[in-house]
Amino acid sequence: MIQTDLYESIVRRIADLSEESLQQLSQTIAFLKWQEEQWREWDDDELRFDFTDEDEADAVPASPRSRWVHDLIELFEQATVTATQAPQGMEVRVAAALCELEQRLSIWQHPPTAGASVVQYQLDVPSDVTRLRFRAKVGIRNGSLIAESPNNYVAFRFYVNGVRLWSTTKNSTTWDDVSVDLPTLAGQHITIQLVTDGLGDARWNWAVWGTPLLIGE
Repeated sequence: MIQTDLYESIVRRIADLSEESLQQLSQTIAFLKWQEEQWREWDDDELRFDFTDEDEADAVPASPRSRWVHDLIELFEQATVTATQAPQGMEVRVAAALCELEQRLSIWQHPPTAGASVVQYQLDVPSDVTRLRFRAKVGIRNGSLIAESPNNYVAFRFYVNGVRLWSTTKNSTTWDDVSVDLPTLAGQHITIQLVTDGLGDARWNWAVWGTPLLIGE
């Protein structure tokens, strides 16, 4: 079905909706539009792969490379959420998150009282993807009092196929950039895990992953 036919089909269906349904549809469209714009907040320079070889950097590519983007928020419903111990105190969901003055659509991942929270994805990497990168921002939502306890930190960890490729600890309500280059995984079925850990004190661990993306070229 060409795009014009799709638009006409949607318009015909909208015409049959009740006023209440039209209001719900308007809200849904507004949310989807906002959600779509979230990952576009990344500058193109932040998403691109820099050349590491001087000869490649000087060369003029024959044609632009296509970009494959796997939005972990968009596919959150397909993820598996677990706790390494008991799940008491854990809160994991998708919602807007405000850190300082910047709001982003995020995965909220408050760790449980004991142990860690794990959000796991299973996905297939296209066979023509030769370079792969994970991009996100990690933060602690405004309103958290975690900084009032100087020894209270939340750990963020990123795993691929059971191997930890990145980690950090935070106790400030700011956004921090995450950029992780992945090994060659073209054509493979892989497991990705986002993990947060209260490190023995989960109070005020309002941890969030802002606009997490897996980007391939």
